[in-house]
Amino acid sequence: MRIHGELDSCIGWSAATLLTGKGLSVAHQEAVLEERAVSIVINGQAYAVMMVTPEHLDDFFMGFLWSEAIIHGPEEIIAWERMTENGAWAIYLQLTAAAAERAQHKRRHVLGGSACGLCGTPLLAGLIPFAPLESSFCCNPASIRTLMVQMQERQALNHSTGTAHAAILGYQRDYLVREDIGRHNAVDKSIGAAIQHGLRPGEVNVLGISSRLSFEIVLKAIGFGIPVIAAISGVSSLAIKLAESHGVTLIGFARNDRMTLYAHPERIQKDWVPALSPVCDY
Repeated sequence: MRIHGELDSCIGWSAATLLTGKGLSVAHQEAVLEERAVSIVINGQAYAVMMVTPEHLDDFFMGFLWSEAIIHGPEEIIAWERMTENGAWAIYLQLTAAAAERAQHKRRHVLGGSACGLCGTPLLAGLIPFAPLESSFCCNPASIRTLMVQMQERQALNHSTGTAHAAILGYQRDYLVREDIGRHNAVDKSIGAAIQHGLRPGEVNVLGISSRLSFEIVLKAIGFGIPVIAAISGVSSLAIKLAESHGVTLIGFARNDRMTLYAHPERIQKDWVPALSPVCDY
């Protein structure tokens, strides 16, 4: 198997041995997802080291800086450059003075793993810099099901390696999907891609993720004004509390013809009417 284009830098190969219940042992080459430590340097000062899949890195840092409430728009990024040296990757960002000052207040000094959205944050107090959402958006269960199916069908990295998480955004009857080894990174990449597509807070209606739903994911969605979040797996207690207090509809176990509503269920019609209803859709 050969992966072409941008996926080349994201998929490697490893010697592996396949064992079966019938006692068969087969040596072969297995596709594996790349994971890299990427340093984020803001105006000459180290901000964080994140473990990411090296695809759509511009989307990643755009969404990451937005979710951190460091930038309020893409115009606050003056310039950026990706550099590699001795196998180490770094993204050097030049931000406006106002954005750099926000970064200084939130600066991190520890490694942020691919599974961690708040690693290195020095204080848990004041983690919610975003106001509760006020959205009249509603949709039907079939629209959510369609979104989740679209996410699964567009997971190129995961189809090749079985390792990548995905995040999908539903907006204006269209979809935008990004993948990463980390679920938080996938969400950051999707938000960054939305910003680069010209979308702004309140213009994306639904976020779908291929994993469990935690506090940090809800926080990122609130930061971009997304009123509905759906996850293939379950949700955490803090995710529910945050969603309830900030006006976000929370959906877990969104698979096939079922889903569980945990917060603000009023946005979801109870009848499984066809997707793309003229009344309630993206």
